[in-house]
Amino acid sequence: MNFREILQKKVEDAFAKCGYDTKFAILNVSNRPDLCQYQCNGCLMMAKEYKKAPVMIANEIAEVLKQDTAFSKAEACPPGFLNLCVTDEFLTDYINNMAESDNFMYEKAKNDTAVIDYGGANVAKSLHVGHLRSAIIGETIKRILRFEGTNAVGDVHLGDWGLQMGMVISGIIEKFGIENLQTDEDREKNITIKVLEQTYPEKSKEAKENEDVMAECKRITFELQKGSGIYFDIWKKVLAVSIADLSKNYKRLGVEFDLWKGESDVRDIMPEMIKTLKDSGLAHIDDGALVVDITREEDNPPLPPFILEKSDGAVLYSTTDLATILDRMDTLNPDRIIYVVDNRQGTHFKQLFRAVEVTKLVEKDLSLTFAGFGTMNGKDGKPYKTREGGVMRLEDLINTLEEESYKKLETSLKDDVTEEEKREIASKVGIAALKFADLSNHRSKDYVFDIEKFCSFEGKTGPYVQYTAVRIKSILEKAGKVSDKIALPEGDVQRDLFMYLTEFPYAISVASADLAPNVVIDYIYSLCVMINKFYHEYKVVTETDISKKNARIAALTLVYRLLLSLLEIVGIEVPDQM
Repeated sequence: MNFREILQKKVEDAFAKCGYDTKFAILNVSNRPDLCQYQCNGCLMMAKEYKKAPVMIANEIAEVLKQDTAFSKAEACPPGFLNLCVTDEFLTDYINNMAESDNFMYEKAKNDTAVIDYGGANVAKSLHVGHLRSAIIGETIKRILRFEGTNAVGDVHLGDWGLQMGMVISGIIEKFGIENLQTDEDREKNITIKVLEQTYPEKSKEAKENEDVMAECKRITFELQKGSGIYFDIWKKVLAVSIADLSKNYKRLGVEFDLWKGESDVRDIMPEMIKTLKDSGLAHIDDGALVVDITREEDNPPLPPFILEKSDGAVLYSTTDLATILDRMDTLNPDRIIYVVDNRQGTHFKQLFRAVEVTKLVEKDLSLTFAGFGTMNGKDGKPYKTREGGVMRLEDLINTLEEESYKKLETSLKDDVTEEEKREIASKVGIAALKFADLSNHRSKDYVFDIEKFCSFEGKTGPYVQYTAVRIKSILEKAGKVSDKIALPEGDVQRDLFMYLTEFPYAISVASADLAPNVVIDYIYSLCVMINKFYHEYKVVTETDISKKNARIAALTLVYRLLLSLLEIVGIEVPDQM
């Protein structure tokens, strides 16, 4: 059990010993640290049931807890608060256990499998700022779940089978001529990432303005989805070129996928799935389209029908999403699937989840979760764009942050640092600035992108926590390693730091349960603030009292290990120097 769970159990035992229901024994960190470290307010709710004044109940329980050597203080305060403090000995014993534990006393009890569906990029298009949050948040959720013991599988789930593919193929054929796309060599020479980046926006604009062009794009899409030869061969090359480019940019963000599957990977599953739903009577024709009715009387507003096929026989991403769940059940048999997707897709996922429930295509009790996120906005409150008003490529955004970080680091780094090393450090700092800023907000909220604020070495920023880690490493290198145990806290600053360290398992549990990376970010920042107070309060390298010095080194070593572990969870690298 973690620290809070141990104390919770002690309070529950005290309630039970006094003859009270343990459901009232809810222990919380005190919001009045000047009075106590923990507080239980359950007695306030017990007066009616037990016909006693809450303060009398609190006094009875406090008398029991006073006998426990874990508590230095257990007292009742009117009108019925139960205030508690732990002894330094009990606290320090736990901190030493944390130091000896590989997981810092976090019990990895999970043994389930979760698929995290994030990324969601469309092939033949460059990643832009709209893809940023899905990648960063999804990757962090995956790492949080893995830390707690879940078999978390990340799937990029590429958009590679819809109308945009028909547009791209149409544009490529128009550009080079179908006779110059017949062989592998032809396609290797002509289909490049630069060509793809130009082709889609051009053809998309043309199709919106010309009905005949749109009709041709739809025809090619339909032929592709039937597996037609030349279209399929062009598509395969487009997919390969796109994935190589996407991999490069995701790698810069420190985002890694276990599966590089797309909508196309379920193309062989969809016909049988659709046939099954037709045969069962669940799917029927409505205004030319094949749909499944999923709305209920209590739905307000009603959910639109779930579309399996359009009137022309083409499938939509609703169809591929449903088939993808079947594929995942067959290949991975997960206990849950988590979709890290823009909030604006909320209705689609309500439809998808209801369709799974209505069709009963999945026999297992599968948990489906929509982990929606808000947008990254400019200072005008609108989704972030380039100065020209266009959607900013993610690669350009990363380059901008790295350049800003380079400017800040250029004068602070040692003279013997090479230009290549400076650029490498700036890359790590720029990515940290971006990730930390994005994850600092609850995923469901919009936030304003402010490059100067995010790249600052002060305040709640990625560079600040990186600098703190670099500073701890430098102190430990100068001080040397010790095998001593962590000693009793020397004062309030160290005691507060120890108390905060005990909250680590709780923070991870909350972040996991709520799929909320910002909880981890908040913990990291507060830990860094506390360790910087520790530096100012206690000498380490220059301390002349050897026992004090060694105990401080031992405490600092634990903090450094924990901080590195936390930064690994949120995907932030620590440079050797800053």
